[in-house]
Amino acid sequence: MIAAIALLATLTLDKIAERPELAHGIVAGEVYDLDTHKVLWRRNGSMLMEAASTTKLLTNGTTLALLGPDYRITTPVYRTGAIDTNGTMHGDLVLVASGDANLSQRIQADGTLAFENEDHSYDGGRDTRAVPGDPLAVLRDLAAQVAKSGIKQIDGRVVIDTALFGDQGPEAGTGAVVSSIVVNDNLVDITITPGAKVGDPVTIAVSPQTPYVSFTVKATTSDAKAEPTIDTDDKANSDGSHSVTITGAQPMGAPMLYAYRVPEPARFAHDAFALALHDAGVSVVEPAGAAPFSPDAFRSDTPPGVIVAKHLSPPIAQEVRVTLKVSDNLHASIEPYMWALHANGPVNLRAGFAQERALFERAGLNLDGASQQDGLGGFAFFSPDFMVSFLNWAYTQQWYPQLLHALPILGHDGTLFNIQNNSPAVGKVFAKTGTWGSSNLLRNGELVTKGLAGYTTSKLGHHLAFAFYINRMYGHGSVDTTKDGAHHAGELLGEMAATAYLEY
Repeated sequence: MIAAIALLATLTLDKIAERPELAHGIVAGEVYDLDTHKVLWRRNGSMLMEAASTTKLLTNGTTLALLGPDYRITTPVYRTGAIDTNGTMHGDLVLVASGDANLSQRIQADGTLAFENEDHSYDGGRDTRAVPGDPLAVLRDLAAQVAKSGIKQIDGRVVIDTALFGDQGPEAGTGAVVSSIVVNDNLVDITITPGAKVGDPVTIAVSPQTPYVSFTVKATTSDAKAEPTIDTDDKANSDGSHSVTITGAQPMGAPMLYAYRVPEPARFAHDAFALALHDAGVSVVEPAGAAPFSPDAFRSDTPPGVIVAKHLSPPIAQEVRVTLKVSDNLHASIEPYMWALHANGPVNLRAGFAQERALFERAGLNLDGASQQDGLGGFAFFSPDFMVSFLNWAYTQQWYPQLLHALPILGHDGTLFNIQNNSPAVGKVFAKTGTWGSSNLLRNGELVTKGLAGYTTSKLGHHLAFAFYINRMYGHGSVDTTKDGAHHAGELLGEMAATAYLEY
């Protein structure tokens, strides 16, 4: 009877993999029984597949393994001069960037980190949301601590020390700049509200509002059936600030969230922190011509001053949960630098991956089935065999419950909130998605890469690990697909995961 049920599941998975819309693509996958240590289904198991954000499983598993789920990041602020009897500090106020990706409003009263299913970094979508609250909440708390220390005025510079590691340029997914200082995910949120009729000007709401960037609106309202054509023209000013002109059109209907990706995170953080200090009653009189945002202002060998404020992050398990639930590319990009920092060596990407490689070698994983060059999954390749082997190893680790808790849940939340919503497997599959794509101008369409890897406890009580991949599927313009090819591919992979839950 059991063999017959397993055969039925295998036939179902094979049929999904052979659907017409996948005729020109590559489908690979594996289902593994964690209890009996047997492969239940396998297709192209040793083939290196473009993995996209399923890579974040390895990245965040490595973070939990190397740092531990309870690891916290301290972001200190110190003064370099004395405070006189009038409350004036004669020196610089230095915020030391420590790689904390959550200097934002994500932190809740109970110490957890909030998220929205469609993160604000994936802007311009109908489901895109920012976490409610003040993006400068952490900086305001630090500013309040500075004021409480007795400082009323700063006769020097406000410095953002990013000597931990310099800016690494935009990450390959959503384009946020990778830096050791991260305020509001290095984004400025712009909510665009269309007018009442075609041709009306749109209105905007900006969060956070800082001196770093100002916006001029020249966009208008288009027909409700039109596609958004919002664009931005960014001009850098001589004083280091930016002026952005918003053009294009926003269709009539609900407001939509867009993101301005901050080109210089240290300067953005400086302007935001200076604003928070001002609002806390601390005035800043910076010397003319000073470079308050220079990452070279203070090196690691600079004698420390007196700590006047500090922020302690929630446990790193909370950061892992946010990164996996919403597939945050910036957060995942920073993690390898934190591995290197934890090893007390040079803080760079190569040193970080040396730590991951050593970890996987100790775990006995065969790296012939793996290729990774960043934390997020840009141009990363894994075989289903390797991914399942990793999942099997992770299942045996003490931090596995934190990893499982961090994964999107089928039909419920994170990047799986709108997949297989009517399936009996809703709430039963815990898995990381992966999406990549490229335009296909020859056919006026796209090529889609999609992955799904994770865990389920089947209806029959078997603990399963699985990895499913679709590479090179034609998107819209292909047979039997919806307009959104990536979503259709996601439904196919979700159906495969649901099959594993229902039939193995």
